[in-house]
Amino acid sequence: MAGAGLSRGADILSFLSGLLTGGGGTAVGLSIGSSSIKLVELKKAGKSWKLLHFGIVQLPENVIVNREIVNQIAVVESIKTLVGQIRLNSKAVCTALSGTALIIKRMSVEAPNPRELQDQVFWEAEQYLPFDVSEVVMDFHTISKTRDGKTDVILVAVKRGVLDSYMSSVEDAGLSPKVVDSDFFALQNVFEANYPVNPSEAVALIDIGAAASKMVVVHTGVPVFTKDTALGGRNLTSEIQRNLNLTYADAETLKMGGSGPLPQEVSDLMQIAADNFATEIKRSLDFYSASSSGAPVSSILLGGGSARIPNLSRTVEDVTGLPTQIINPFNAISYDPAVFTQDYLNAIAPLAAVPIGLALRLGAR
Repeated sequence: MAGAGLSRGADILSFLSGLLTGGGGTAVGLSIGSSSIKLVELKKAGKSWKLLHFGIVQLPENVIVNREIVNQIAVVESIKTLVGQIRLNSKAVCTALSGTALIIKRMSVEAPNPRELQDQVFWEAEQYLPFDVSEVVMDFHTISKTRDGKTDVILVAVKRGVLDSYMSSVEDAGLSPKVVDSDFFALQNVFEANYPVNPSEAVALIDIGAAASKMVVVHTGVPVFTKDTALGGRNLTSEIQRNLNLTYADAETLKMGGSGPLPQEVSDLMQIAADNFATEIKRSLDFYSASSSGAPVSSILLGGGSARIPNLSRTVEDVTGLPTQIINPFNAISYDPAVFTQDYLNAIAPLAAVPIGLALRLGAR
C-alpha cells in the first residue's frame, strides 16, 4: 500500500530501534489521544490481516494538553492497564504523534545528486519550522522528480522533547516503540488497506478526536494536504456539562449515547456541534481547493470518537456537497465472529481507524 512507502517519511523513527518488526506475525498499533488510549493487535492472515485484540482506556482530564504529555505517570499507568487487559503476542508497537509539535510539509528542492538531497532538504526545512532546528528531529521521503528537475519530497519534523516524552511513556509501560508515525499517515494506511483507490480522485480522511480534528487529503498514494484544527468533541461535552449542570464524566456518557432517549437540549447541542464540524471541514476543503493543483476531493470518510455524533455524516454531506460516511477499517480486515460481534465492530470502527493504521504501518516493515 502506498502508505507503507510514504510512512517511511514519518520514520522519524528509524533512529529508534529501526528495522525490527512485530513478533509472531502480529503487529501492534498504540494510539495515545487526548482523552483515551487505544491498542490494536493484528495478525497476518495470508495477504491480509486479522483483528486479534482491541482495547481502549479513558485518560483522566488534563493528562495530555495540546497533544503534549503533561502527566507522564498517568499515561504510563493507562498503557499498563490496557496491556494488563490484553495478552499481546508482541511488545513491539507503532505509535503516533500529532499537534503543533509535528510539522508535515510538501516541498520541492534542487539537488545536483542524491547524496546532497538530504542536506538540501534539511537546510531549506529551517524556514518552515516554528521552533529552533536544534530542537527537532527531521526526516523526509522522496515522492518524485518534477519537470523542472527539482525533487518533490514530504518533510516530517517533530520537537525532540515531545517525541522523547511519548517514547519514554511507551517504554516505561513495558512496550517497545519500533516506529513513531503520524495520525495523518495512519489514516492513509487504513484507507488504502480497506478501500479501492481511484487514481483520478482525491479522498478526504478526517479524524475527529476529543481535542482536535485532523484532515488528510490523499491522492494517488500521496498525502497532498494535511490540516490539524483545535476543534474536537470535548467542546460538545463541555457544553452539555454546562447546560445540564452535570459532571464532565456524566456529560461524556450522555454524549456517547448513555441510556434511553436524549433530552431535546442535548440533541440541539449535538446538531450545533455537527454544524460547526461541517463548517470547519468545508473551510479546510475550500482552502485545499484554492491552494492546491491536486485532484478535487470526491468523497469524505470520518473517523475518531466524535464521528459518532448523530447526524454528523449527513450534516457534513449537506454542507460540503460530497458523499460522506464513517470510515470502516474492517472492510478488508477479518475477525473471529466468536470474539467480535458485528455490532461491536460497528461501534468501535471510527475509534479503531488510527490504531489499525498504525498496526498496518508496523506490519508493512
